[in-house]
Amino acid sequence: MSDDRTPGVALLVGCNRKRDRLSEVVQHFGYRVVFTGEPEALEAGQLAEVPTDLWLLDMAEDSPLLDWLLDSSEVPVLLGNDEIPPPRDEDYPRWQRRLYGKLCGLLGAPPSAPKLQVPTSAVAVGSCSVWLLGASLGGPAAVKSFLDALPSELPVAFVYAQHIDAGFEEQLPRIIGRENSWRVRNCEQGSRLQPGEVLVTPITRRLSFSSDGLIHLQDSPWPGAYQPAIEAVLDEVITAFAPLCGAIIFSGMGEDGVQACGRMRRQGMPVWTQSADSAACAIMPQAVQDAGHSLLQGSPEELALAMRHWLEQERTTPA
Repeated sequence: MSDDRTPGVALLVGCNRKRDRLSEVVQHFGYRVVFTGEPEALEAGQLAEVPTDLWLLDMAEDSPLLDWLLDSSEVPVLLGNDEIPPPRDEDYPRWQRRLYGKLCGLLGAPPSAPKLQVPTSAVAVGSCSVWLLGASLGGPAAVKSFLDALPSELPVAFVYAQHIDAGFEEQLPRIIGRENSWRVRNCEQGSRLQPGEVLVTPITRRLSFSSDGLIHLQDSPWPGAYQPAIEAVLDEVITAFAPLCGAIIFSGMGEDGVQACGRMRRQGMPVWTQSADSAACAIMPQAVQDAGHSLLQGSPEELALAMRHWLEQERTTPA
């Protein structure tokens, strides 16, 4: 890590125009650009001397520099091969937010959070919000009570990340969806998240989304000690669905998700927690509250009522 408290980003980008655009955007986010280079003009030994906290790359896949960085770099390496839309294009705010979400996930938020454009289609009437429901010990009962008290006709979808043994993953939709009208389902590669659905996060496979809600699964474990990792799932939700997203942390042990909740709050999105007196185990929601990230605390039923009010405000807020 560099000495400056602001994380530094090194750019290794083949196209001059794209390198300049990425440098401008990264600095707008509030990070330092500590290096910009053309891959064709450099050798691996030169890269080892660059004092950076992250490498942002856009280069040929057969480049020996790419191989060297993926094998030898002591800091994160982010492949930024997305095409950059023109600044006036309606997809430009989404591209900005995806890149910012990835950098925040790897570096933490910069000291001063930037003002990012809001995608025009994201605030359109009838658009769908996506909220993460994170839980561990005592979570299934709490999440079920929340869903039982919430009409499924609302313009919202949920991504449910529950610490649980993999053998119970297939049973969660039946347990959570019993006696309510929510469509609770396990993940299917290539399907799309829809309003009125609760998507159960896989235990042994990584989950991510395209910006339009398309589900992608990878046969690789979640990082860290928890399966699934609420921290990583929440970062995926932020990257794909900001700004119309949020998180509720229900009953559970441990502190999984606390840092990602902070990243969500610094980007202006809501984080709520189950109240200690209503939780079977209050450690996990209390950790988020103690860190200063929880805007609202309540029982599952109180959180359901708050969700109805929040969605009503989102529908009536002018674009």
